Amino acid sequence: MNTTGMTMGRRAFCGGLAVFGASAALAGCSAPTKQNESAGGETAETDIVVLGSGLAGSACALAAAQGGARVTIVEKSPSLGISFLTSKGNVSICQTVENEEFWQFVPEIPDTMDDFVARYDKVTKTGARDVAYPDYNRVRALMGASCETINWVEQIGVDFTQSFTKEQVGTDTVKPDMAATNEPDKAPGLFVFECMKKALEENGVEILLEHEATTLVSEEGSIVGVEVLDGSKTKQIHAKAIVLATGGFGGSEEYLDELVPSVKSVGFQYLGNALNTGDGISMAKTVGAACYEDGWVIPFNVMPCKKLTDANPDFKRLCDMPMSGAPIEGGDVKSKLLVDAAGERFINEASPAIAQVTAMADHDAAPYYVLFDASNADVAAMLDEAADGESVVKADTVEALAEAAGTPALVASYEAYRDAAAAGADEAFGKPAEAFASYQESGPYYLVSYVPSYVATMGGVKTDADCRVVDESEAPIEGLYAIGEIAHRFMYNRSFVRHCSNSSALSMGRILGTSLAAE
Repeated sequence: MNTTGMTMGRRAFCGGLAVFGASAALAGCSAPTKQNESAGGETAETDIVVLGSGLAGSACALAAAQGGARVTIVEKSPSLGISFLTSKGNVSICQTVENEEFWQFVPEIPDTMDDFVARYDKVTKTGARDVAYPDYNRVRALMGASCETINWVEQIGVDFTQSFTKEQVGTDTVKPDMAATNEPDKAPGLFVFECMKKALEENGVEILLEHEATTLVSEEGSIVGVEVLDGSKTKQIHAKAIVLATGGFGGSEEYLDELVPSVKSVGFQYLGNALNTGDGISMAKTVGAACYEDGWVIPFNVMPCKKLTDANPDFKRLCDMPMSGAPIEGGDVKSKLLVDAAGERFINEASPAIAQVTAMADHDAAPYYVLFDASNADVAAMLDEAADGESVVKADTVEALAEAAGTPALVASYEAYRDAAAAGADEAFGKPAEAFASYQESGPYYLVSYVPSYVATMGGVKTDADCRVVDESEAPIEGLYAIGEIAHRFMYNRSFVRHCSNSSALSMGRILGTSLAAE
């Protein structure tokens, strides 16, 4: 043995802080696996080990346990589902006549998978790359299973209700119905994982929190276990299947430099889980797994640079869609002028976040600035306090501002922007007339450093349609599987499709767990 590094919910089930307060409630473990002592330390045996406890990992563990398998979850954080606890819980579904028995609400017009794929394709090819994905066979299978998956999650006590329709955002979307619970103000993501933890424990899943998987154990080309670090102690857990559900690499500077170098050059802010450092990718590489070489990110918004948000957290709300709280009035991006380091305008500022972020990365002309005036006193006060000649540049005229910031094209960009606003037609970038700001005739004016942000990554290990990790010859590595963010690159071309990552994670987990238990 070797080790190598409108809106009617169709069902009603039972309803019912801060994230760190929630960690204690979501901590714990249940029935242990069979354990032994050996010369090399403690060993344990089980049927399935799931590394990671996000949506994909927890769904896989629960489905496998419901099928009679002995399951252990290994999670390096102090809480189950830590990346999802503050989420609003939106999940995309595809409601077709074929899955009508599982519909979550009655759509105005039932979807078809071909129509769904057409809408999906248009979104994911924003900033398209010449790659072989999406793998639409897999997309169709996962989205075709989405309604049944939501029905399955409802059985642990999470009732869902309509969030968006396909006419609004491109996919029918549901979210936990917190109004039907005893705690309507609780974060939906936290509620989901409270229900998930209870279900996992009731089904005998062993939960090892603050345990870090470090090494996959191989024997004659098959993966037969994993080495786990618990504080200063190590042990091996042997199983017929090891499932990588360890998330992405958004917290790894090394993987970001390798796979998405624009994160550093443009100054992206990462708003996801800092513990997502590509651990599963590293372990899989050591046993010969094939990995994607064209990583990318799942954008969130365009927001002030990290220097500003670190100094004053209110800057996080100086954007179109904050991660938490309401946008500050007058602090939006969509109505203003966004320019590059030279002061050139290069985008429709009212375009969706995925288009803004893609354009900023591809244009690669940071630092980027948003032009503000002093028309909103509260915003102006924030900017005055932060003005440092770098992250916030202030001047009485646009001409003086261009000189102070070293943005020689700013004056021409500003004049062209005002002309387009007056004409009600943006021939250069297609911004709607109603989205243009009306800048004041007199200063002061401010250029504020803005960057893209992201919440997750695309990339990681390659898998086949059965979620088996494959090597460079596309042959499966026996005993090793991957689901969720570590493996969902096949779902997208360049841009993610709203809430489909949550949907695919749940369905991948449920389907794989059910399959592994049946073997």
